[in-house]
Order: sequence, then structure tokens, then C-alpha cells
Amino acid sequence: MTTIELFLRLVRNALWQSDEALPEEVSANMSANLLRGGKEQGMLGLVIDALLRSKVRVPQDQVLELMVTLMKVKRSNELVNGGLRRLKTLLDERGIDFLVVKGQTVGAYYPDPSLRQAGDIDYYCDAKNFPKAREAMREAWGIEADAQGSRCHIHYDYQNVIYEAHFALTNFHSRKVNRCWQRWVDEDEGCVVNVDGMEVRALSPTLHTLFIFIHLYSHLIGVGVGFRQFCDLAVMLHACREEIDHDRLRGMLRTLGMERAFRAVGCILTESLGMPAEDLGYALTDKDRRYAQRLFAIVRYRGNMGHYNKRYGFSGWRHSIEAAGIKMSHFMKLWPLAPAYSCRWIAFELTKKILPNVVSE
Repeated sequence: MTTIELFLRLVRNALWQSDEALPEEVSANMSANLLRGGKEQGMLGLVIDALLRSKVRVPQDQVLELMVTLMKVKRSNELVNGGLRRLKTLLDERGIDFLVVKGQTVGAYYPDPSLRQAGDIDYYCDAKNFPKAREAMREAWGIEADAQGSRCHIHYDYQNVIYEAHFALTNFHSRKVNRCWQRWVDEDEGCVVNVDGMEVRALSPTLHTLFIFIHLYSHLIGVGVGFRQFCDLAVMLHACREEIDHDRLRGMLRTLGMERAFRAVGCILTESLGMPAEDLGYALTDKDRRYAQRLFAIVRYRGNMGHYNKRYGFSGWRHSIEAAGIKMSHFMKLWPLAPAYSCRWIAFELTKKILPNVVSE
């Protein structure tokens, strides 16, 4: 059994408690490769837990490393949940409406939320509440935001937790499509998600699923994305299968011109990660699977948020040139899956972000 085959079996075991056969023991080399893959894909908690829970024997000198790493994943979730609790308390006390998206609100649907690798806290406020939330954080926490050149959000770093404060959830680089998306957000009925005992407002399951997919795909055709984001989408589709309006979801995907992209991603969700096929809402074809192979290769090579197999880090003109090459390569491989979205996206990336950075350096 290859490392990637065992890796995916362990992930399926963690997500769905699958009964696929696992080896009785793994070698030191295989164990090290699984750890490296788990780190690169943002999946350490799930992979290690499945190994230990299934009683797969690993070399004795690696057991402690596995247990310590698993503890770190769980403590990271505790840290981020604490940050979310501080944010909720602050904004609720001041009567400021906000929604939390992705992250911990998706993690809440995992069989064991503490095993999902935590990231930052993404929250959204409308035009009326965004200035109030910004002022509240300035007054109560004494922090100012870092805009970082984003057209959708600003960043805060407070007590070792990163907050992304969104005034727009995404950008389609089209005024017409942005208006359509914003109308969906404004009209959305939302829902309440229980995160570590907190009742947190989030998008409705249908719109939240669409947003998670759009976020995944935008990073995928950029410098890359890891299996963690695919697991988020799979868990969301499965846990909310009764609440998601699949007819509406398909209609919104058609409006955005992203149905083929969703189907290709769906191949990975069902055939690699083991999500029940009926949760997807589409019957998949061989054509979908061919593009899924391209997606899978990008995910494996680039890793979580495209952090791996790069030569020039994340700043400077060399990085900008390398990032441009990566994005153009992904665009050329994947643009037929969402032509209008992809063409607008690559035009923006090259003319508004990458080339100006190269010139300024």
C-alpha cells in the first residue's frame, strides 16, 4: 500500500469511521511520510487520531511524537475557540450583528471538532455593522487592523489568534456577479451553529456550502489548497444534507458558471475522501473524473494554501514571478471548469496584484 493510499484510508476512517482494512503496523519511513503529508495537507489531527484509534502499530520512538502533535492540534482548537468566544462576547454586548464563516463553524460538523486543524476566524459584517465592529475592537482590545491589500477583508492579530474581518465575503471581479452574490448574502436567512457550546450565527447551509466551495476553488486555481478544505466541504455537504436546498445550490452554481468545477471537486469528495455520493447532488461522469485528476495532482503537490514546493517564499519580486507562473499553470489546466470566473480571476491576479508587485520591487 502506498503512502497516499494509506493516507486517504486514514482520512476516510476519521471522517466516516469507514471499515476499510488498515495495516497492523507501519514502518518508521511510512509513519514519517504520513506525518509529513498530514502537515502539508492540514490534516495532522485526523490522520494521527485514525492511526492511534485503529491501533496501527508505529515505531515506539514515534509514538510520543504522534501524541504530542495530536495534543497541539487540540490545543490550537481551544485557542481559536477562545478567540471566537471573546469576539462573540464583544460584539454581542454592543449589539453588533455578524456572521462567522468557514473555520470553526465548519469544524463543528466534524465527528470530533478538536481534530480539525484550526486556522483563523473569519467573520462578516454588513456595511452598517462593519465600522461598529472595527471601532469596538479598537476601543476594547486596543488593536488596529492590517488591510494587507485585500478587497474583501482586514486582519487583526490579538492574543495569538488571527481574525479576518470581512466587509465582503468574496470578489468575483465582476460588478454584475458581485451584486448578485451580495443579494444572496443580504437575503440569506442564516442559521445558528453550536461551536464548543457557543451559539454562533452563520450563513444558511446552502449558501455556506457554496461559499466554502468558492473559497476552496479560488485558492485551488491560485497557488494551491490542501485536502483540509476538501474535507470541510465534504463534511458540510454530509452533515447538512437534509438542510441544503440542492436545487437552489445547482441554480446558483449555474448562475456563477461554476457547475463543472463543483462536479470535478465532487469527484475528489466522493471517490478519494469517501463522502456518500448522494450527498453531492450530482451524478458524476468520466469527464468530471478527468479534471478531478488534475485537481488531485495540484492538491498533492502544493499542499495547504499552496505553501509547499515553492522556491522563493512569500515575499519579494522572485516570489511574485514564481506565484505568477504557478497561477498561470493552474489557470491553463483548469480554466474550462469555470471559464468566465477563471478568466476574470487571472486577469485581476496578473494586472492588479502580481505585475505591480514585480515593478515596485
